[in-house]
Amino acid sequence: MKQLVVPVKNIARLAEASDSLLTRTPGTPGIGLIYGRSGLGKTTATAWFVNQCNGVYVRALSSWSSTAMLETILRELELEATKNRCALMVDQIVDNLRLTGRPLFLDEFDYIVENKKMTETLRDIHDLSAVPIVLIGMQGVQRKVQIREQFANRIAQWVEFKPADYEDCRLLCDSLCEIEVQDDLLRKLYQASGGVIRLLVIGLDSIERRARVSGLKVIGADRWGSMEFFLSDSPKSKKRGGQ
Repeated sequence: MKQLVVPVKNIARLAEASDSLLTRTPGTPGIGLIYGRSGLGKTTATAWFVNQCNGVYVRALSSWSSTAMLETILRELELEATKNRCALMVDQIVDNLRLTGRPLFLDEFDYIVENKKMTETLRDIHDLSAVPIVLIGMQGVQRKVQIREQFANRIAQWVEFKPADYEDCRLLCDSLCEIEVQDDLLRKLYQASGGVIRLLVIGLDSIERRARVSGLKVIGADRWGSMEFFLSDSPKSKKRGGQ
């Protein structure tokens, strides 16, 4: 399979929202929030856009404190903290971002959304540097962030990643696969995946491997038979099925 970022609808929504943040009128809010269930391609899409706009990417950890967050951002900016004081580190980060104009991306925002000090520190960085900040979290984080009104008011773009539709599935297949997958088989995969991008990619890889082993350039549901698209069901799924 080819290694490509395919412009499915979620990526198109992210690109549109991010472009709005980058080109917004000076003085208007510039925070974006990307959220959605696991497996819908948030991290892959974010990594693609970080490269497109020369952004600064950091991933939050459950063990983070405000100091750890700021030190991580400084490392990504290739800067060393002059002193281990949050206020001075914020100044360093703000000065660098204001000078370079690079947007800041923070993944796993769920870990810090309920920490007032860290969210307020991010708000300070946004307000003082005037660069966009894009936050990425799981489904439900959008409700938690609304508790912090001053912070939520800075969010100009709310981007929900949704399950892929069949059109996305066909686009993924045509873009990634180096064999032809007939529509009847692709629809079976789509139904099995529930529109989860990660599962679609795993399933397409399984189909292509099967076709290559069989010496096929075209494969449909008749040749696939009753094989599983994924290696196995999770123990949780098996438990549900046995109840």
